[in-house]
Amino acid sequence: MNDQTLSVGAKLDDFKITLILGQGGFGVTYKAVDERLLRDVAIKEYLPAQFAYRDDTATVRPRSPQDVEVFTWGLNRFIDEARALAKFKHPNIVAVIRYFEANGTAYLVMEYEEGKDLERWILGRSEAIPEALLIDRIALPLLDGLTKIHDAGLLHRDIKPENVFIRRDGSPLLIDFGSSRPHGQGQSSNLTSIVSAGYSPFEQYGGANRQGPWSDLYAFAGTLYRIVVGKAPTDAIARHQGIVQPSAVDAAAGQYSEQLLRAIDQALALDPTERPQSAAEFEALLPGGRASIADTSAATQLRRPAKGKQSSRARAVALVVGVVVVIAATGVFVWPTLQQRTQTAPIDPAVSPARVERADDSVAGPAPPATGVATSAASVDPLDERAIFADWNVPEDVENYRNNQIAGALLAYTANKEKFDDCLAAGCEEQAALMEKLGEALRGYEWSRGNFQGIVRLENPRRLSNEQCLFLIDVDETLRDGNNERRQHRSYCTRDGYDRRVERAGLITGGPIVESPS
Repeated sequence: MNDQTLSVGAKLDDFKITLILGQGGFGVTYKAVDERLLRDVAIKEYLPAQFAYRDDTATVRPRSPQDVEVFTWGLNRFIDEARALAKFKHPNIVAVIRYFEANGTAYLVMEYEEGKDLERWILGRSEAIPEALLIDRIALPLLDGLTKIHDAGLLHRDIKPENVFIRRDGSPLLIDFGSSRPHGQGQSSNLTSIVSAGYSPFEQYGGANRQGPWSDLYAFAGTLYRIVVGKAPTDAIARHQGIVQPSAVDAAAGQYSEQLLRAIDQALALDPTERPQSAAEFEALLPGGRASIADTSAATQLRRPAKGKQSSRARAVALVVGVVVVIAATGVFVWPTLQQRTQTAPIDPAVSPARVERADDSVAGPAPPATGVATSAASVDPLDERAIFADWNVPEDVENYRNNQIAGALLAYTANKEKFDDCLAAGCEEQAALMEKLGEALRGYEWSRGNFQGIVRLENPRRLSNEQCLFLIDVDETLRDGNNERRQHRSYCTRDGYDRRVERAGLITGGPIVESPS
């Protein structure tokens, strides 16, 4: 077996595996042949790499007793995906043939399609996608599929180029419904937060705003933005922190019609009430759109508040406990394997930490000590959060993704700390659960994106009385680019985990990764 996958030739019920199609943080997808009906199928296996492993008998098991609960939770979500997909028979929604359990886990059997995901399809083209093709062959068929999904009371919640499959005939297929959830008037806003940096709207990070069709449309517009602009949208957390996303109207001017570009920008509005509220509304904004804005299908409308009631920023900071799940759900989780195989360069005790203070710093304690061998990045201003990337060729989507991990870690801790303090004062019964959430933040979050992996670990968080800095939180960050490792300690000043700034920063340390002795 390779990387925990089942071997080519392995049997699963009536199916024999013929090819490994892909492997991610939550599972493996295989091509297989149905030996009874003699047809090719795709089989998706639930195998969350961080929480489970495959033993010598091919059985999938939780890594520890502490992982049993989260493994079971994910397995139930996997079953939810099967049930969600079983509801639909649509040419642009992936079709599920059957579901079965074996090897201590579960499997989804789907129709096998020849083609590639939208991201690879875009990269494989030598010229821009014509507008007519984009609207008629991609956008409209997918919007029709989304209408069916939303009419059934479901949300996809993870639309992105990797989850749009382009068949050989050029028709699109919406896949991977593992994050799908019900929506409607009675829906709780505290849905489990599963996000994709750049494509997920802010309300999906566990915020107070209720999720609905407008949330899927944000991600769908982000996917169109990737096509017309040539890169992923700026992450929603970064946008709320003041980083400006270039509008599609400006970035793709002259290549596509202004009407199409304005429709994309409107659906990417940070405020969910400013977006189209249904797939029909979005279609009506497109050039030649055939739907009427009045036709909202069965989609729930998000009531628009009166002006002045509550700003987007005020809503943004009203985060709930579910934020913690963001970090665990977004990474590909290859870090534990890397840790077992590699080690960093030897520690040099002569290296002293860099201690940088702001002129207005009145709350920060001493900077945590830095360890390791200083790299060439140490000459960069360590108060720059990007300094740890110095001299590395880091794609923008990786920077955005890593920024999301830091923001999510700080948001998770501060939101849960405030809840814990309130609970402690009121004598509520949730103290133990909230304490465990705080412990998760302190144990650290792992992420992986392309060739880069990282860990963000909170250390020594302090609750302060300073109005501008209610929390001072030390962060120990480790980054790997596949060949090298870097590490830095930083102290963040924040009121709520959202509006952060670096107060102190230690020396950037690390070195080349070498193989551990066998």
